[in-house]
Amino acid sequence: MPSTHLAERDADGLALAAYLGWLRRRWWILLLAAVLGTVGGLALTKLQHPRYLSSTSLLVRPPSAGPDSNPNAKVNLDTEAQVVRSLVVAERAKGLLKTSTEAEYLVQSVAVTVPPNSQVLQVAYEADSPTQAQAGSHAFAQAYLDLRKATAQKALENETTALKQQIAEVNKQLSAVAGRIAAAPGNSVERQRAEADRSVLTNQLGSLNNRLSPLLSADTDPGEIISDARLPQQPSFPNRTLNLASGMGAGLLLGIVLALLLDRLDTRIRRGRDITDRAGLALLLELPTRHPSLTMLPPSHEISRELGRLRNVLLSAVPEPREVRRGRQLLLCDGSTGMAAGFVAANLAAAYARTGQQVALVTTKPGSAVTTITGVAEGRHSLASVLRRDVPALKALAPVRGLNQLRVLVPGDLDAEVELPVGSLLEILDELAARFDHVLIETAQPTVAVEAQALGRHVDAVIVVAETGRTRSGQIKVALQQFEQVNAPVLGAVLAPRLPAPLSGTSRPAAPPNRPKPRPSPGPYAESTVVLPRTRPSGPGSATDPARPVQPGRPLPMNGSGGAYHPRGEFAGVDGPGRGYPLDPGEDLG
Repeated sequence: MPSTHLAERDADGLALAAYLGWLRRRWWILLLAAVLGTVGGLALTKLQHPRYLSSTSLLVRPPSAGPDSNPNAKVNLDTEAQVVRSLVVAERAKGLLKTSTEAEYLVQSVAVTVPPNSQVLQVAYEADSPTQAQAGSHAFAQAYLDLRKATAQKALENETTALKQQIAEVNKQLSAVAGRIAAAPGNSVERQRAEADRSVLTNQLGSLNNRLSPLLSADTDPGEIISDARLPQQPSFPNRTLNLASGMGAGLLLGIVLALLLDRLDTRIRRGRDITDRAGLALLLELPTRHPSLTMLPPSHEISRELGRLRNVLLSAVPEPREVRRGRQLLLCDGSTGMAAGFVAANLAAAYARTGQQVALVTTKPGSAVTTITGVAEGRHSLASVLRRDVPALKALAPVRGLNQLRVLVPGDLDAEVELPVGSLLEILDELAARFDHVLIETAQPTVAVEAQALGRHVDAVIVVAETGRTRSGQIKVALQQFEQVNAPVLGAVLAPRLPAPLSGTSRPAAPPNRPKPRPSPGPYAESTVVLPRTRPSGPGSATDPARPVQPGRPLPMNGSGGAYHPRGEFAGVDGPGRGYPLDPGEDLG
C-alpha cells in the first residue's frame, strides 16, 4: 500500500493554511461583501438626519454661607448631574430659549457627564441645527446655575430671618430685665438676679450678632461656566466613520458566512483529504499545486520525483500477473472531464521507462494530453487503425524522443457514436502485455467511456485521477461504484494539479469520410462492453478466462463488422524474446 510520504502532506505548520483554504478560494466573496457593506454604511449615513452636539463645562462650588461652612467640602456631582436633567431646570432653560417645546422633550436632548476626580459638569445638548445645539447647552448650564444660586440665596435668607427673629426676642428680654433692674433696690437680691439675667442675655445677643454678620455679607456663588458652548462645525450624528466601519464589518461577517456555506455546498476536490473524506477512496498521491505545463517533465522536476515514488509503491503493491512473463496492466481513468489522467499517465509511464523497463502507453481518449505531452503525432498509425485491422498493434506503437523504452499508441480518429470493442481492446492489451513489462491505459471517466468499466476488471490495477478544483466528489463516487460492480482492483486515487481546460468538442471526433462507420451487430456478441459481475471460468481457454491464448488466424469482429486482427504470434520480437516489437525501417528510436 502507499507509503506515508505519498499520503496527504499537510504539515503542522501548514494546517492553518489548509483549513483557511476556502478563504483564499472565496476571497472575491469577502471583497464584494465588504464593498457592499461599505456602500450600505455610506447610504445609511446619507439617509439619516444630521444632529449637532454642543457642550458647556461648569465648575461647581460648594455653598459658602455662614461661619459654619466648610471651605474644603466637595459637592456630590452625581446628584448635581441629575439636577441638571430635572424638569425644574428644564423649565428655566425653556424660558431662556424662548421656545414652545415642552420641558419633557428638552430634557431628552441633554446629556451630563462628570469627568473623574473633578468638580466639573459637562452639559451637552443635541439639536437639529448648530445654533440650537449651542443655545440649548448654554441655556441648561445657565438654568442650573440660576437654580442653584436661587436655592442657596433662599437658604441664606431663611437663616438670616431666623437669626433676626432670635435677636429681636433677646432684645425684648433685655428690655424687660432692664426694667426689673431699675425697679429693684440697690443691694437687693432681686436686683442681683436681674443683673445676672442681663449679662446672659447680652452674651446671647452678641453671639447671635456674630452669626448674623457674615450672613449679611455672604456671597452665594454656585459656580461658573468655565467653557461655554461652541458652535459645532460638523454633525455628531450620523457618525460616518462608525457607519462605514460597521457596514464593512457586517459585510465581512456576512461574506464569511456565505463563503463557508458555498464551500460546504461545493463538492469539488480541493485537496487530497477531500477524496478520502467525501468519496471514501484511498489517496495514493497528491501532486504539488504548481501549474505544470503539458510536457514531459524532466526527472529533476518535483512532480517527476513524486511520480517516481508512486512507481516504486506500485511495483510492490500491484501483484504479479498469473501468467508467466506477462507485463503488468495499469488503468488510469479521469475522474472528470479534463487532461489530468493523460498528464499523470504520460509522466508515470516515463517514470517506469527511466528504470530501463519496456513500457507501452495506450490511450482510448480522443483529445488526450498524451499526444501533446509525448509529441507523438496522430498519423496513420493509431488505435483506431488497429481496431479497423489496418495495422498491427505493435507496428502502430510510436516511440517517444528521449525515452527509448517507452512506446505510445494514440487514439486516432475514433468514432464518438460507436462504442469501442472491448474484446478487441483486450486482445491488443494482452499482446502488449506479452511484449512489454508495463502497459498503462488511459481512459476517460467511466460515465463517458463505457470501456473504462469493462477494461477495469481485466487489468491488474485501477487508479482514478482527480483534478484539483475540477473533479467533484460525486464523480469519484460514481466511478468507484461502477468499478466495484465489476470487481475491478481499484488501488486509490491520484490528485493532479489544475491543468488547462480541454478544447471544446474533443470528446470523440467522428470517423473520416473514407472510413465507413462499423454497423452495429443485430444481437449480443462476445465483445460487448455491457459487463456483468466477474464469474469463475469453467476451465482453461474458456471465454471468461483472461489468460486464454489467442487462436491464430481467427479474425476478431469489430462491432459486428469484418476485418482481421493479426495475433501476436505472427510477428517475431526484435528486442529479445517475449519483449520485442517490429518497427518501420529507419524509425526514430528517440
